[in-house]
Amino acid sequence: MHLTMPRAPQPARALHQMPARRAIDHAAARQTLGHLHDAYQWAVYAHTLADRTNHPAERLDAAAMLAPLAALTGHADQAVTTYRHLVDLATAELGHSHERTLYARAGMAEAHHRVGRCEKAIRDLADVYTTATQRHGPEAPVSLKALTQLACLYRDCGWRDLAHRCISVATTTAARYLPRGDPHRTRIADIDATPASENHRAVCTQARPSWPALSGVSTARST
Repeated sequence: MHLTMPRAPQPARALHQMPARRAIDHAAARQTLGHLHDAYQWAVYAHTLADRTNHPAERLDAAAMLAPLAALTGHADQAVTTYRHLVDLATAELGHSHERTLYARAGMAEAHHRVGRCEKAIRDLADVYTTATQRHGPEAPVSLKALTQLACLYRDCGWRDLAHRCISVATTTAARYLPRGDPHRTRIADIDATPASENHRAVCTQARPSWPALSGVSTARST
């Protein structure tokens, strides 16, 4: 499972759009076709071009494209670095609690988890979930994604009871606020049925849970 930070809506683009924007679009197109390594190369190029410009939106979208592709194609250290850059950009442009910033922070937590920084990953993702529920409500997509991703991290580290607790809260929240057939409800069910990652065992550093318990997790809408 992987969290992808949504790109900002873009206006209709003419042929004279900026080179970095064209490279971002090429990367997105290759990813849609399932050509992840080609998409990654385009994303690296887009990120390089965007960093040379004074256009915050392009820098943000280029980093948002590269970070998950770096993770998906095995460039784990680059994923961590790019997510950190993405979080900095999103925080500066949009604020600490904006949905795009929270998606970026969640992605960075997952990147840390992939390289065995499990305690940091889970603590950071729990903080993302707390901020998301307080700012956007527990039923918001970013809140549900953070909570279900937290379940995946717990499960990968061998803590099935904590993972089940997160899934139960997500299921209850979705059932309370979202209509039947909503894709987020389907996604939660799919995650509940997904086994732990076999690959994570080689890097996992958690012999016991050393992060805060989620006993205070709320399913109530914030006001």
